[in-house]
Amino acid sequence: MCYIESIATQRMLPDDLRELIPDAAMRRRMSRIVKQGVATAMACAGGAERVAELDAIITATGWGCLADSERFLRLDCETQEQMLNPTPFIQSTFNTVGAQIALLGRNHCYNTTYVHRSRSFESALLDAMMRLEEGEASRVLVGAYDEQTPTQHHIMERMGCWRKACDGEGCTFVLLTAARTARSMAKLERLDFPAEPLAPTQCIGRYASQPDALLVAPGADDACYPTRSAALFARGVEAVAQGRPEAVVYNEYFGEEPTVALLKWEL
Repeated sequence: MCYIESIATQRMLPDDLRELIPDAAMRRRMSRIVKQGVATAMACAGGAERVAELDAIITATGWGCLADSERFLRLDCETQEQMLNPTPFIQSTFNTVGAQIALLGRNHCYNTTYVHRSRSFESALLDAMMRLEEGEASRVLVGAYDEQTPTQHHIMERMGCWRKACDGEGCTFVLLTAARTARSMAKLERLDFPAEPLAPTQCIGRYASQPDALLVAPGADDACYPTRSAALFARGVEAVAQGRPEAVVYNEYFGEEPTVALLKWEL
């Protein structure tokens, strides 16, 4: 059990990111997804000066920085492995976003990245909850990000993935605390990894304490990407913060590997 103090998504970002990422040189070197991820993290934490106060930074991704990975591989082929620019390789690693957040905040705290396909965000949440409950941290920033590229879209289209789903991307960060604060938006009561997909009635019956609890689940129009559950989680937090007593956040990725998070207003 822990508390959510703030949330931020890429849709909440201003057009001008200079206030969130003041270092012009660093901002210029960032790819689109890295810039979005870092800016979203800064918005969630409250700025670089607040990042310095964090006890842990935990990020999650299913695909990583695809555009930079593709760029590096393309240059590798075109130059026949000669005179390669190291920047695309450096920016393509899965932990790039977490590292850039720490650099901007000058924070040397616990910093790790989970790449567990569609359970990446939940794995990061679980790590954060364990650290908070065991007293190893009091404020943890958890975020998830994935980007869409034409190559990724084409490959998955050939696999038949987009016949019943919409391709997409997203970036979401949440700030978790061990104790309730004046700014707490909701309480994360439970996190579970069911062995099989659940119907809506099963989900409410198994996890909610009242039958009229809000069920947040992916719809037909929702963008589909490995860490989509982070966006659903943010939607659930907003609903609870607006007065809903309970929200059950359910996600499954192409019918497999479901996850469930129980959010409550009872702070």
